[in-house]
Amino acid sequence: MASEQGYVNIRSLQGINSLLPIQITSLEEAESYVERVADLCGVQGPVLRGELLPRLAKAELEAAQDPSQLIPDDRVADAFNFLSEEFRVPHPQRLTGTDVLQFRTAMAAIYPLVFSGKDVPGSRPTQALIMLHQLIFNGGVPEGAKKFAQRDPRPGSFKVRAARSTVDRNPDLAVREFRIASMNYFRGLNESGMHSLLESIARIMAYQLGCE
Repeated sequence: MASEQGYVNIRSLQGINSLLPIQITSLEEAESYVERVADLCGVQGPVLRGELLPRLAKAELEAAQDPSQLIPDDRVADAFNFLSEEFRVPHPQRLTGTDVLQFRTAMAAIYPLVFSGKDVPGSRPTQALIMLHQLIFNGGVPEGAKKFAQRDPRPGSFKVRAARSTVDRNPDLAVREFRIASMNYFRGLNESGMHSLLESIARIMAYQLGCE
């Protein structure tokens, strides 16, 4: 589905992490933040730009006004498990909220303005979607992230060197299966299917993404 595109790579993570922390107090500020993140992630298409971003901005404002509106780790895990079935991945990991917490603990040590640390009881809506994308790309939680999380790193305590920023060109079988399955799925998805998929993810992650 060429018209609907987006990615979260190292460059976009670094770009989001370099954005100045903002205090969202209005819908306009939330829309500006979401638009900047979307631009850094190359998001385009009528469904993603026209439907997802406005709902995401509204959810960001709600989360800023009420911390109880953060998205819990178990809902991110549920969304990952749903997508594993939707993509028909042959041998997927099945994640729990604990797995997701390990992942964001590890990632927050590197990108503290992209992922919330373990002391935060969940993720902002934009953070949750970025994390879901990363979990999909990695086919679950990498063993390296699990081991790193066990060291209890603090947010922002780890600096990535350029040599560490290269993408693994030879991922293991489970990761390859997930990437191939997800690419094949999106190739065959039309605009109606994309809309339906976003609605399903919104329901799983609760009303923070716009579901009533």
